[in-house]
Amino acid sequence: MQGHKTTAERGKYKIKIHSALYKNKDIINLILGDTTGKSNTDIRNQFKEHVKSHLFIDDTIEDASTFIFYDINIPELHSNTKKCIIIMYLICHRSILENYSKEGYYGDRIDILSQMVEDTLINDKDISNDFGIGELTLDSIGIYNSTRFYGSVLTLSVPNFR
Repeated sequence: MQGHKTTAERGKYKIKIHSALYKNKDIINLILGDTTGKSNTDIRNQFKEHVKSHLFIDDTIEDASTFIFYDINIPELHSNTKKCIIIMYLICHRSILENYSKEGYYGDRIDILSQMVEDTLINDKDISNDFGIGELTLDSIGIYNSTRFYGSVLTLSVPNFR
């Protein structure tokens, strides 16, 4: 009999995260700008260029744009459960940090994107409850700071069955 794959959760979470973020039209608008006249295929392809299921490495991106990078860490494995951590880098080029606003959201481009991601992954209970045992929780908000890019590092967690 084949055992349950403990490592499979990483890939499953990545699919769920990407799908949830893509469904949020505000996130698409913030990242891609006006998509009027673009085909769904073009929008999806451009979104994939800006939202990646691996963590950001400084000096690998030259575009003055906004990006979401994320990965999954499983730091605790117990006999029946595991703790899954989602690490998200929300970054943008410093030249566009201050040029975005949206009613109902506060701060610069990254602050607004952080709130949109929180609305999508945490505040939407259908999505939040789809990850593990209980709800996905926001554990910390850090700062990403480099020469050309600025951003937030969000850490989310959820317990799950092993």
